[in-house]
Amino acid sequence: MTIFLPQYFEILKGAVLKKAGLASITPYGCKTLSTNIFAETKFSLSETTLKRVYGFALSKFNPSIFTIDTMAKYCGYLGWDDFCEKQNVTKPVKDANQTNDWNSLKQSANKITTFTLQALKNKSGIPYNQTIKRRFVDEHLDEFLNGDYSATVFCAPAGCGKTIGLCHWVEEHLSPQLSASNNDIILFFSSSAIMNVFLSGRNLTDWVLGLLGYSSDADMNLLTDQNHEKEGNFILIIDGLDEYAYKTDQFQQLINQLIDVFAMYKYTPWFKMVLNMRTTTWINNLHILQANTERWFNGFAKQIDTLSGNVPLFSVPEIKELCLNINPSIQNFIAFDLAEHFNHPLYFQFYYKEYKEDFTLNNIDHVCIYELISTFILNKVYLGQHSADKLTFLKLLVKAMELKNHSYQVPKLKINSAIKQYPNAYNELLSIGFIRELNTSTSFGYDTNIHFGNDSFLQHTLAKELLQDHDFIFDEKLIQSINLLFDNEHKLYILKWCIIYATKTAQQNSFDMLPKAHLNLKQKSNLILFLGDLLDKACSPVKKSETIVQYFKKDSSDEFFNYFFGMEFICSDYEKTLQTLLKFELSNRKKIIAYTGLATIAVLQLDMSKLHRYINTLKSFPQNTFQKFTINPLTCLETLYQFFKYGHIKKDLFVDITKFNFNPALYSNTFPDDSADELIYILAGNALLLCNKPQKVIRFVNALRKLYKKPLEPFTPYIFFKKTLIAQAYTLLGDTAQVLEVYKKVATIYSMEEDSFTPYMKSMFNALKIKKAILIEDYESIPAYLKQLTTVCGSSGNKLSRAFIYAAILKTPQIAQLNPAFYQQVRYENMKILREGDLRPDLFVQAEVLNNA
Repeated sequence: MTIFLPQYFEILKGAVLKKAGLASITPYGCKTLSTNIFAETKFSLSETTLKRVYGFALSKFNPSIFTIDTMAKYCGYLGWDDFCEKQNVTKPVKDANQTNDWNSLKQSANKITTFTLQALKNKSGIPYNQTIKRRFVDEHLDEFLNGDYSATVFCAPAGCGKTIGLCHWVEEHLSPQLSASNNDIILFFSSSAIMNVFLSGRNLTDWVLGLLGYSSDADMNLLTDQNHEKEGNFILIIDGLDEYAYKTDQFQQLINQLIDVFAMYKYTPWFKMVLNMRTTTWINNLHILQANTERWFNGFAKQIDTLSGNVPLFSVPEIKELCLNINPSIQNFIAFDLAEHFNHPLYFQFYYKEYKEDFTLNNIDHVCIYELISTFILNKVYLGQHSADKLTFLKLLVKAMELKNHSYQVPKLKINSAIKQYPNAYNELLSIGFIRELNTSTSFGYDTNIHFGNDSFLQHTLAKELLQDHDFIFDEKLIQSINLLFDNEHKLYILKWCIIYATKTAQQNSFDMLPKAHLNLKQKSNLILFLGDLLDKACSPVKKSETIVQYFKKDSSDEFFNYFFGMEFICSDYEKTLQTLLKFELSNRKKIIAYTGLATIAVLQLDMSKLHRYINTLKSFPQNTFQKFTINPLTCLETLYQFFKYGHIKKDLFVDITKFNFNPALYSNTFPDDSADELIYILAGNALLLCNKPQKVIRFVNALRKLYKKPLEPFTPYIFFKKTLIAQAYTLLGDTAQVLEVYKKVATIYSMEEDSFTPYMKSMFNALKIKKAILIEDYESIPAYLKQLTTVCGSSGNKLSRAFIYAAILKTPQIAQLNPAFYQQVRYENMKILREGDLRPDLFVQAEVLNNA
């Protein structure tokens, strides 16, 4: 009877490669090898079979007798049995009682580890040579190997880069430079290889010994000869140790064997075990694996987070390094807010696959991440076997949730009948990380819950179920349902998925309903940027459809247009949204407002050439169109441009505002009470501050109050900006009591609404805080306040606020005396930001203004 011996099979695989003249093999090389084997033996081994043999495709079973016989014949043997006999003759199995050499053991382990590395590297979604080392792996394993520990774990959800990070560490550790100095033995397996433990009917220890060429009854203590002082560690690494890859009884058997290995060697200082698994596998088996907690190293956190594990996502520097590895010519890097999405290695991998032919970051926007998630769901859930069962199971899972209570996990007992009805669908969803099974049972009772793999998968599924419940119609009823069911962080993203569906199904006209979605300011700002990117992509030459063409061939509704506007949304990303809005056939009035928004962004960026370009565009409109505005936006912008470019203050704006202040009632009938006009009022008020006219600011704000014919809400961005204008005006007047009184009101608003504040609003508040500190001589607090302001301004591209605050600090000699290093740093930053804007270095300091514009 032919017996499959895994230790000989590994030797045979190497012999086949040697016969073919290959040092290593790639997935493509399997095709060439298949051809060579047929030419030599006249027996056919398919490319797919060879991929299973060499670990490029999952194999749940031992290779067939035909496969191993053919491979042996290719190497010049009569067959598998003959190959095994010749191995016994030419290279007898070592006896553990014989003298065992640490170096020979290291060589045997290196062969297996090298093969495992090659197989895992070839499976990398991004070419392995373009991936990066992860510093957290070095830190984690350095602490583990140098501490009094026997085992450690890397655990994180699927696609977090655990395996590739570990491969880099192993590869570096095996390099000649480190291998010669540390003398460690690394035995590295993947979970697919461990399947042979069960198929061969052996325990894990015997199987490992067999692969290393030792008799199955050898004991590891004898094998490594503890009487001999070792210069290194024996590091056993098992990758991909996850429940979904095994049958339940097989996995439990494997866990029990690992526990036996750990129990035997936990007090042996040179034995180290490293497990790599998904977080749910770790949590579900924590009670078994960590029976002796003091010998386990879990990472730097006191307790592994049950959702994220101990593997951090990409940092911004790591994203930059990875991008440069893929395409060294990249110059423009991802914006900080978008990096939040692409810090997940899985999503970065999806993006690479989509744009690998010409990899740049130019395609990354607020819509890109949703397209990548959609691609993943299409390939992993909607296509392939059991797709209908998967969708049915997901529907049942959502129906079992208590959405009104914001409970998005389902007890397994509640959904157990569906799991039994659709076992294949359930296991596949677990295997791709779309859902997780998390067991947190205690002595008080059984507690196993089903979660979605991440928030994106949850939000996509919830949005789809909502759309299905509303006959896939994007209307007010759908928005009302979203308002009713979600008032947390999921609401915005579920709404976005519904908007994406509406765009693809020609329901753009329903976007007039968006103001009915109850979003806070930060959510609304995020949605506006998202809509800008979505519509911009929809009308691109590649994706443009006839419905989109017709949609942009008309003027936008007032509701939709006004929804896009507000001083609070001003930031660098907002520019693209306004440019998209200009693709509509807008009225002249709406075009003027849109270009005013773009010019305001240019002001904040201190980009005088761009500001001048937008001013010229506004000048091309008929002059009588500007008469419909209470305050002429062109006059405001020209005043700002003249000051920045030439240090000259234009008087026309003062004349217009003086007329308005004396008789605001004349303008009451023309006031449309919308955010578009409010942007112009705030712009005009800041222009007055720039020109050092605090009394005019106070009169102007008081006049604006008379225009409103209905009570205002307790808090709106418009009210916030008016209060900051008043506070800055009193700062210029040196009226400390009034500044403190207004600041107290603004600070109260900020403390209650901080989470919903947009970056520009936060910059206004932090600038006001610095001015208040200067006024009351609280100089020691200013460095910390300035750090907060710089962070907020950096994320939104706001240079103007920083420039004016730098000027305010530089005009305060007490700060120079108290903290000369800080003062010099501010001077340097001030020179840098003005030089970048091609502005006079002394412009703001000589202007005798201390405002934040």
